[in-house]
Amino acid sequence: MTPTARPGIRRTGCSAWRAATTGTGSWRGWPKPLRKRCVVSDLDPAIALYEAGRPAEAAAACFALLEAGSRGADILNLLGASLFAAGNGDAAVGPLEEAVRTAPTHFAARCNLALLRQQRRDWAAAETHFGVLALLDPAFRLAQDRLGTVRQERGDLDGAIRVLTRAVRIDPRSGLAWFNLASVRMLAGLFGEAIAGFRHAVAEDPAGALAHVQLGEMLLRLGTVGAASEVFRRGLRLDPAASNAVNGLARCARYRAMTAAIGTQAGGVAIRGPFESATGYGYFCQRLIRALRGRQGVPLEVIGTRGTESWPGGALDRPVPARAVVNCLIPLAVERVPGRASVTFTMFEGTRIPPAWRRMSAFSDLIVVPTESSRLAWAEQGFPEDRLRVCPLGVDPVEPGAVPVLVAPGGRLVSSYRHRFLNVSDFNPRKNIDGLMRVWLRATAPTDEAVLILKLGRSLGPTLRAELGALVRGAERAVGRRLAEAAPVVLIDRLLTDGEMTGLYRAATHYWSLSHGEGWDLPMTKAGAMGLGLIAPAHSAYLAYLDEGNARLIPSSVGPARVPGQEGFHPPFHGLDWWLPDEEAAAATLTGIVRGGDRLPSARDRLAERFTWERSADRLLAILDEAGMR
Repeated sequence: MTPTARPGIRRTGCSAWRAATTGTGSWRGWPKPLRKRCVVSDLDPAIALYEAGRPAEAAAACFALLEAGSRGADILNLLGASLFAAGNGDAAVGPLEEAVRTAPTHFAARCNLALLRQQRRDWAAAETHFGVLALLDPAFRLAQDRLGTVRQERGDLDGAIRVLTRAVRIDPRSGLAWFNLASVRMLAGLFGEAIAGFRHAVAEDPAGALAHVQLGEMLLRLGTVGAASEVFRRGLRLDPAASNAVNGLARCARYRAMTAAIGTQAGGVAIRGPFESATGYGYFCQRLIRALRGRQGVPLEVIGTRGTESWPGGALDRPVPARAVVNCLIPLAVERVPGRASVTFTMFEGTRIPPAWRRMSAFSDLIVVPTESSRLAWAEQGFPEDRLRVCPLGVDPVEPGAVPVLVAPGGRLVSSYRHRFLNVSDFNPRKNIDGLMRVWLRATAPTDEAVLILKLGRSLGPTLRAELGALVRGAERAVGRRLAEAAPVVLIDRLLTDGEMTGLYRAATHYWSLSHGEGWDLPMTKAGAMGLGLIAPAHSAYLAYLDEGNARLIPSSVGPARVPGQEGFHPPFHGLDWWLPDEEAAAATLTGIVRGGDRLPSARDRLAERFTWERSADRLLAILDEAGMR
């Protein structure tokens, strides 16, 4: 029911079914239409209005039929399709669900409901309905395509591959079907099979520039620079505006120059990473580069993820005599440079890495992680331990930053509260913001001298704000208290500069996390280095730099990585476990601080002495030296 998947309606007069093929927006007939005698139906005027582009009038005509006592699945289906087309997707759900309950095999109604659920990101319901469609007509490729897409969104890559493989068998001449299958194979770490799939997609649709670009990027992951360069050029001829093809060619040129520079001399370091991005990987990549630049006798080369980036304040794009490339990236984004070893500096936040990461990691000669927790995550999934190394990250020295003027709900200045708790998180299930809110509701009251400063993401649009509202309401229901009955919460959801972020830390007295798992947690270590009292779950990376002597640790257990309030796993953790902090213990900790005067110890000295970016750079160099990669 999006522009590429318009609602199918059943014309009672001629029993014609309509649906859309994915990606094209063109109409096609259903594989097994029901045949009835062609008669003029009471529904035909409403169908004519819908097909004339007048969905609001079509919906009104359907309502009139319902009021007159007609309540068949055809009417309900057309009503749902018309309401959605008129911009009222919320109202469309009820009629379509009733149509499916009334006639479970009504193909068009179930397809429309499935598409609506998919459009609303209700993945579990969408998967159920597309699964039924695939059973009702196993030869209908659209159902297989959409079922594969939904399973991919839910993180079930193996399940997505199975149904997308069936889609290719149904229509082996479809470039789109091959492209979809190849894309999921890529995410699953099946690089050889993904390349074969993209080649099929190109063969069936030679004009598809995107398939060429994806094929080129897959070839680069395996270090096949010459073949990748040719594919990128073909893609650029098909679409001169294809920026990914331009970037791919730029990386090919860089890798060829790096290969030509390989000689007997060594000692340099080549680093590839997203140093221009405002992400955790971008941040630690920047800090490592700055620390390595200060090392005497260490030639340094820096490559961005696109290949066209330049390091600010000095040229670091000349090939250096390095024997390896250090990728500060997740395994999926690593590209091999011919003639050089591949080192992946990465991390994971669960008890085991996904099987896809295990397959991707096989293309790296070494995996470097910041903590023992991540090392165990790779080892638990069967990765060879002799190819795993630990290199802790660093903590920034305290920098200047003006304290912002923050106002709590009700107009009181945040600075006037005695206890000011800060949490800096991306807005995703792993950060456990719902648990954070439940604990805050249990542990605090409006009369407490406490305020929570919640810095979420870089910018929350309307959709994410709606999700946050639903999350807060769910926390209120779970605890039996409204947010107004707890201490105030101040929400900040915009991108801040480094100076503004430092000021935000200065505005707080405590830093608090209830995360389900961390690879490092840069905000926690920064807060500790600035002297804030730390409250953290006793799991994952936190145990690498915190203990009972310098923080308040919350007991945690291990459990499935479920999405709160939904069925299924958080997609990056499909089938895996993470940690579940004890919310009762967390509430007791907060109450002890706010009402009992519990004074937290400081982690500043330990963090400042043991975890600097200079020590991180030295450890990385030692790892490369020990492996003969420098």
